[in-house]
Amino acid sequence: MNTAEPKDPDATAFRVALRARILDAARRIVTRDGLHALSMRKLAEAIGYSPASLYLHFDSRDEIARALGRESFAQLLAHLEPCAQIRDPWERLHALAHAYVAFGRAHQEAYRLMYMEPGEGGRSRAHGAGRAQTREASEPPALGEPGDALPCEEAARVADLFADALEALANAGHLRSGAQGEPALLARALWAMLHGVVMFSLIGPGFAREASLAPIVDAGLGGWLGGSLPPARAAEKAQEGPS
Repeated sequence: MNTAEPKDPDATAFRVALRARILDAARRIVTRDGLHALSMRKLAEAIGYSPASLYLHFDSRDEIARALGRESFAQLLAHLEPCAQIRDPWERLHALAHAYVAFGRAHQEAYRLMYMEPGEGGRSRAHGAGRAQTREASEPPALGEPGDALPCEEAARVADLFADALEALANAGHLRSGAQGEPALLARALWAMLHGVVMFSLIGPGFAREASLAPIVDAGLGGWLGGSLPPARAAEKAQEGPS
């Protein structure tokens, strides 16, 4: 088993490659067994290195989980960006909201990593300067207060997508009076609602079956826009006639 990294001109490339191997192994463990199964010992066994070598790249198991969480935010951003190209702001917001929930349902472990519970990883043993040092696990990604920074650049860009659509709707006079406010604050409020929909659906079918999520999201959006429908859906309803 390897216990140290070679010191040669390719040391930087080696560190980058090993970091990627650690994250790949962590992703496989989480996907297969869940976040609770992620540990430095299991990671070390998976890549054939000693746990001490892992601490040269990550201070704790929670730091690895947060790195995976950032990757998950990047995946979510890539999933949402096509919706941001929709010109009509109502249709854009509608598409963004449904795409967000669909991502959470389709990538459940990745989604949980984005919102890891505080202290879930507990304390970790960090090795450095020839001795072990105990460090507190850092705070996980969280939406926080309106003025707080989001956990990573990708998460901030996700918030911007919602904020841009809401600002466009406000400028067009389509937000109901009770939903007026700063676009960034409104985006976080909407994000919190969508997060709740995803988490309820992950609890079990007794709370929200997958087939029922679309009307739940639409009902939530209706509260922001006075119950109005996006133009395309309104046209469909008009063609359907009275029920």
